[in-house]
Amino acid sequence: MKAFLVILFCAQVGLSVKAQTASDTLKVSDTKTSHLVCPDKVDYVQAGDYSLVQAEVVPELSNMVRIKATGPFEKPTSLTVVCADHIYSFELRYGNDVPITYPVEIFQSKDALTFSGKLMPDYLLKDHCDRILDKHHCRKCYHKRKTEKDGIKIRLNSIHLKDDALFFELEMKNKTQLTYDVESIHFWITDKRVVKATNVQEYQVLPDFQRNKVSRIPGETCVREVFVFEKMTIPDGRILRIELNEKALGNTGRKLSFELKNRDILQARKL
Repeated sequence: MKAFLVILFCAQVGLSVKAQTASDTLKVSDTKTSHLVCPDKVDYVQAGDYSLVQAEVVPELSNMVRIKATGPFEKPTSLTVVCADHIYSFELRYGNDVPITYPVEIFQSKDALTFSGKLMPDYLLKDHCDRILDKHHCRKCYHKRKTEKDGIKIRLNSIHLKDDALFFELEMKNKTQLTYDVESIHFWITDKRVVKATNVQEYQVLPDFQRNKVSRIPGETCVREVFVFEKMTIPDGRILRIELNEKALGNTGRKLSFELKNRDILQARKL
């Protein structure tokens, strides 16, 4: 009798585990495109093997993840999505009978209260960035901190300070009909321009947090982004160069950059 109960218990546990696994499994196809619909903006997407599956946030709808197989495959791969401070982990399997949409709320998740650098939890950084983006700032302080080239314009709108965090708000405008695909946005501390300088020292400063992770600027569109750094000042004789690079074949993309001085950072407004 005891042996029977043990076998029955194990069978129930096995069925429960199988059901849980099945609930976190997505079928994908190379003939249909499926979409994972999230309740808020998707902060992170990572497929286990991009040679098997294409997974990306839909540029026009930041709460949707587009998923499609590159071809039939046998062994499953994985997909991780972070949205609304929750992490969703999926097993992707190939199949032709795939749904067009998957509402993410029907799947299990874990809290994703991540912590960036030495600053503050990401959900607070996100909230502060949104407060900045919701405001209409007076741009007189930084009206010269901009550059424009080939129909693309980038400018500094504001700098805010909260505790030990600096928030740099950038505005990028595409005046052309052609989409601008962002390859990277870099921040460099470098020497001031010197005529015939032969030994220029520079190093890259990496942000602790980026709100929107802008990857595309559609034609005739203006987008805003906030980068968060640990508080800093720029040494004498140096500047902070902000550089926008376009993704294009043969390194032919449009590149723009402009410079900030230490006094620009010292004008940061308290958030």
